[in-house]
Amino acid sequence: IGVCYAPIRHSVDLDLPTAVASSDNDINSVSDLQQLLAIGSGQPEFLDPDDAFILEIVADSKDQLSAHFRIAPEYYLYRDKISFVVIEGATLARYTIPEGKTKQDPYFGEVSIYERDVTLTLPITPEENAQSVELIASYQGCADAGICYPPIKKTVSVSLINAISTSSAEIKSGSSDTVSTAPSKPIPNGISSGTLIGYLLAAFGTGLLLSFTPCVLPLIPILLGSVVGKAGTSRTRATWLSIVYVLGTAVTYAAIGAVAGATGEQLQAYFQNIWAIGTISLILGVMALSMFGLFEIQMPSALQSRLSNSSRGLGGSPFMIFILGAVSALIVGACVSPLLISILSIAILKGDPWLGSALMFSMALGMGLILVIAGAGANWLIPKSGAWMERVKQSFGVMLIAVAIYLLGAIPVVPVLLLWSILLIVTGIFLGAMRDTGENPSGLTLLCKGIGTVLLIWGVLAMIGGFSGNRSILSPISLGAIGIPGAISKQADTIQFEKVANLSELEQALNESRSSGKAVILDFYADWCTDCIRMENTTFRDASVVASLTDYRLLKVDVTDPEDDGTDEIKKRFGVFGPPAMLFFNTDGTEHRDKRIYGFLSAPRFVDLIKTLP
Repeated sequence: IGVCYAPIRHSVDLDLPTAVASSDNDINSVSDLQQLLAIGSGQPEFLDPDDAFILEIVADSKDQLSAHFRIAPEYYLYRDKISFVVIEGATLARYTIPEGKTKQDPYFGEVSIYERDVTLTLPITPEENAQSVELIASYQGCADAGICYPPIKKTVSVSLINAISTSSAEIKSGSSDTVSTAPSKPIPNGISSGTLIGYLLAAFGTGLLLSFTPCVLPLIPILLGSVVGKAGTSRTRATWLSIVYVLGTAVTYAAIGAVAGATGEQLQAYFQNIWAIGTISLILGVMALSMFGLFEIQMPSALQSRLSNSSRGLGGSPFMIFILGAVSALIVGACVSPLLISILSIAILKGDPWLGSALMFSMALGMGLILVIAGAGANWLIPKSGAWMERVKQSFGVMLIAVAIYLLGAIPVVPVLLLWSILLIVTGIFLGAMRDTGENPSGLTLLCKGIGTVLLIWGVLAMIGGFSGNRSILSPISLGAIGIPGAISKQADTIQFEKVANLSELEQALNESRSSGKAVILDFYADWCTDCIRMENTTFRDASVVASLTDYRLLKVDVTDPEDDGTDEIKKRFGVFGPPAMLFFNTDGTEHRDKRIYGFLSAPRFVDLIKTLP
C-alpha cells in the first residue's frame, strides 16, 4: 500500500542471567545459592517466591480492597491456598475467589490454579477513624519445572487515607506466628470425598507396613507389660485394653499430623530431649521392677475406688492405658522413615491440619493392628496363674528394660552398651547359663541353658565393647579386637562431619566446595534420632563406607533443637522434614534429588548408593 511507519522506540527492562561466575565467590542470599546450584547442571534457575508471585493490595474505596497477584511465566498459584485475615483496622467480610484452571498437579492431584495474573475483591468494614488496614495474606505456588514452594504468609498494610489511590500497599517481610482474628474463609476448591478416602486408605496401608519396622516393635512390650501384668485379665478385657492403647497412640499421631499440616514441624522433636527420654525410661524401669515382684504399683485407694465403679465391667483402668499409649507413641515412635515422610509430606504440602490429623490417625490405626493382635493374643496363650505366669511377667519386665535402654541410646553421654551388657549377663544367668542341669535334664531346661549361655557370652562381649567406647549392641566388638588370628576389623573411626549452624555457613561451605571441585554430602542429624545414632555407630564406622567417602566433603546439620532458627532455615530451604536425611551434591553444586535418603541405611546399601553417584 506504500505506508511507512516512523521509527518506534520502547524502553524495556530485562533481567539478564549471569553470564559468568563473579570473581567474588561469596554467596549473600538464597537466590545466589539457587543460581550456584544450577550452574553447569542444565537445571532451571528458580525464582525467589517473592519474585515468582508478586502481591499488591490497594484500597479501591473505604469498604473494598483489591488484591492483585502478578504471576511469573511458567509458575502458578493454587486457588485453594489463597486466603486473607484482617488483624487490625477493619473487619473482613466473606469473599469469593475467581475460578481457576484445572490442572493435574504432581503434588496435590487435580487442583485449580492460576497461571496468569489474578485479582480478588475483599469487602471490608473499616473501624471508626481507621487510617489503614493490616492483614495477613497466605498463598502457595509452584514452578512448572517441578518445585513447590512452601506456604507463604505476608503481613500487608493498606492505607485508607487516599482510598482511590492506586499506590497504597506496603508489604512487610516475614510471617505472622499468631493471629487473633479467625480468617474469613473463601470458597475452597477442596479435596473430593473420593480422593480423601484414597488418602486415608493409603495411610492405613502405610501404617500396616510400618508395624513391621523398629518404629512399632518397641511399643509391643510396653503394651504386653500393661495388659498381662495384671492378675485376672480376661480375654475381653485384654482386647479392650489393647484397643484403648492403640487409640492413645492414634491421638498422639493425629496431633503430630495436625501440627505438620499447620506448621511443617515434627511435634515429637519437642519431646526428644534428655529429660523426656530419661523420664519415660525411668517409668519403664519402675514398671519392670514391679513385674519382677519387687513392689506393687497401685493408685490411691480413693481414686482406685472411683475408677473401679466406672470400669467394673472391664476390670481395669482404660484411662491409664490410653495415657500410656499416647506417651509411648510420642517418645518411642519418633523415628522418620520414607513411609512416614510420605504421609507427612501430604499434610505439609497441603497445609491442612485437619487432613494431616486424619491421615496420621488412619496410619496409627494401621500400625496398631499388630498391637491389638499382640495384646489380645498374649492372654489367650498365657495361663491365668501359677509359676509360669510369674515367669512370663518377668520376661515382659526384661523387655521393658530393653526398651528403656533402647531409648537411652539416643542420649550420647549414656554408656548404652554397658547397660545392654548388664541386662544380657543377668538374663543369661537367670536362664541357667551357669547352673548345673543335673543327670536327666528336660528339653526345656537345656533350651533355657543354651539361650542363657548365648546371652551371657553376648553380654561379656558387649561389656568389652562398652569399655572400648562402642555403642552398637548388634556389633559390640570387632573380630580383630578379641584376638582371632587373621581377622580383619571392618570397624573404623567414626567419620567426621563439619557442622553448619545456619544457611549462611552452608552457602559458604557449598561455595568453597564448588571452587575446589569437591562433591558434598549434607547430613541432617539429631541427638534424639535413634536411626541417626545407629548410622553413626554402624554405617559410618564401616571401613568400606569410610573409603567410599574420601573424595567428598561431609557437612552436618544438627537439628536437635526444634527451635533453632538457623537449622530450621536450612530444613525449609531444602524441604527436609526431619532426620535422618542425607542430600548429595555434585562438584558443581547440583543436588542429586533422586538420590535423597531418609531413615537408616546399612553400610552395604550406603556404599552401593555412593557408587551410583556420577
